[in-house]
Amino acid sequence: MKRQNVRTLSLVVCTFTYLLIGAAVFDSLESETEHKRAKFLEEVRDNLKRKYKITDEDYKMVEIVIIESKPHKAGPQWKFTGAFYFATVVLAMIGKFSSSNL
Repeated sequence: MKRQNVRTLSLVVCTFTYLLIGAAVFDSLESETEHKRAKFLEEVRDNLKRKYKITDEDYKMVEIVIIESKPHKAGPQWKFTGAFYFATVVLAMIGKFSSSNL
């Protein structure tokens, strides 16, 4: 293999490894927070249903009305694929907006 090819391949492998590590870090940091938030919202929902004596069906209907009135999200933001995408964007944007470009 030519020296240039080895260098290019090693840079690609290092970059991909960097992205995987970055995605794993974001995933581990953010997924726990999302899990805690989901648990908190579940407790709030249960408290509301108990306090106002709302049936599961009625609560679901209110929930659907509220959700449909807001723009949809694609689900939990910080799954591994989302974290990998974010790490890729960060890597691509490094140095993109340095002061010499302004």
